Amino acid sequence: MNSTASHQPAPATDLNGGSDHGYHAAREMLDVLFETSADSESLMATRHATRVGGCDFEIPRFMLLGQRGGGEAIRVALFAGIEDHGSLDGVAAISRLLVEAAIQPALARDYAIFAYPLVNVFEYRRPVSPVEAFDRRFSGDRADGDVRFFRGELRKWRFNAILTLKTEPQAGSFRATVRSELLGEEVVRPALERVARMAPVNSRPIKVRPGDMRARLGDYSDGRLTPPPDLRPYPLEVEIFAPGGIAADLRIRGLFVAAHEILVNYRRVLAHATGI
Repeated sequence: MNSTASHQPAPATDLNGGSDHGYHAAREMLDVLFETSADSESLMATRHATRVGGCDFEIPRFMLLGQRGGGEAIRVALFAGIEDHGSLDGVAAISRLLVEAAIQPALARDYAIFAYPLVNVFEYRRPVSPVEAFDRRFSGDRADGDVRFFRGELRKWRFNAILTLKTEPQAGSFRATVRSELLGEEVVRPALERVARMAPVNSRPIKVRPGDMRARLGDYSDGRLTPPPDLRPYPLEVEIFAPGGIAADLRIRGLFVAAHEILVNYRRVLAHATGI
């Protein structure tokens, strides 16, 4: 299995606290990505302007084109910053992954990575008027700008894989959910085994969620950030949960390693499946 890049982990500070719901810390991480994209041939950055709750917001989106091999690029979405408790662990992990891949495009070989490190912008910038949680507005198919944006992205790009990074404040170990038992064993389990070298991992680390049309329709209706059930073929969908009960640097490093290794393993599985 390929090793991860050897950069030092993020500082051991808890990024989830602070004033303005962590907005300033999130902005600093995203500013690094925008600065990196300005001098990069592989990383592109955009800001999607929207207005909800009496405030103007910008949803950051980054697209990284890895070193090309053969065939069509594997389109993968990375989501973070979704929780209603303002966790920045996933934001930091995605930022690190994109910066390192921009420096070394071979790390993301064969991939077109679409990264959305700050989905739930309202948790970091409180609007003037009260706004319902993102998942409730997403499940209600609201006309809000951010809901329309993410629904459009999920339908437009028809991702081959979707990887969501989250933090569970009360948990003590890493875990994951996936919709395919086979891909869970071949793609996700080896990634969590790498994480286990540095941080605690649950004794039952992988939960396989139903992948049939009815289950997907229910998830979509409940506000999960998942593609419309009518889109085929279905993507690989993985959620990685970091435990809030360990130090911030370990949470970030674990999410980074898990995401990196899942990309490596998924590329390998696809190559074997197509006989490349």
